Amino acid sequence: MRIEITDGKKKHLFRGADGWNELSRRDLLTWCGILRLELTVAEAMDLAAHTLYRIPLRLFSKLSPVLRVQIRHTLSFLETNSLTSNVLGVVRIGWFKFHGPANRLSNITIGEFRRTELYYDMYQRTGQNKFLHLLAATLWRPTGGTGDDRRCKLSDRSVARRARLYSWAMHPTLLLAIKIFYEGCRAYIQRQFKVVYKKSGDGGITTLSKKDIQDLEDHILAYSGGKFGTFVETEGTNLYLFLKHMSERIESYEAAKKK
Repeated sequence: MRIEITDGKKKHLFRGADGWNELSRRDLLTWCGILRLELTVAEAMDLAAHTLYRIPLRLFSKLSPVLRVQIRHTLSFLETNSLTSNVLGVVRIGWFKFHGPANRLSNITIGEFRRTELYYDMYQRTGQNKFLHLLAATLWRPTGGTGDDRRCKLSDRSVARRARLYSWAMHPTLLLAIKIFYEGCRAYIQRQFKVVYKKSGDGGITTLSKKDIQDLEDHILAYSGGKFGTFVETEGTNLYLFLKHMSERIESYEAAKKK
């Protein structure tokens, strides 16, 4: 997105993102920093317009209220999270480097997704950041993998150790950015596999009561012993491959019921 601002006889051209997946790492962290401030929506969007378009404060302060609203409108996409691009990439803490998942979480396993969903659900229920640290520790790991996933294998001990490190060494703005990335990918996955995420019906991941914890273990168990092998082997299946197979099985079952 390009905007042009005239200051007297001089014209200034500024560029910004057209959508979530065009944000740079700096842009995302800037927006997350704004979200952590106690601002009204209008104030937050005003600050976003100033910082994301990199308009000098001297010039921005001269803009009319109408022009400010017009500029804010170009950033209205920020009000609905659709981020699926991992612009954070590698996270550095001290001497250590931690690699994140691919865009759309396309290289994680159903077992890894089971963990992150549990942590996200617990965070939603309690508001405690320790569950976000566990989620981040699951997704951002040291190197050690092969193929399309450079991250090392998951283990309860290593996740707990990283979560402790993240709890005191990871900046809250970065933690919020990881949360937003996960939420955007999560929403994308739910849109892609509507059959699996339907609110009711046989075989779907149903909407649970507030007292229940969302755990995908039963679904992994249900599809173990077949195409994907044992429970452990099924846990290691790519998330999208597992959900695609699950969708096909549900659709076949529902088609058979109609006959």
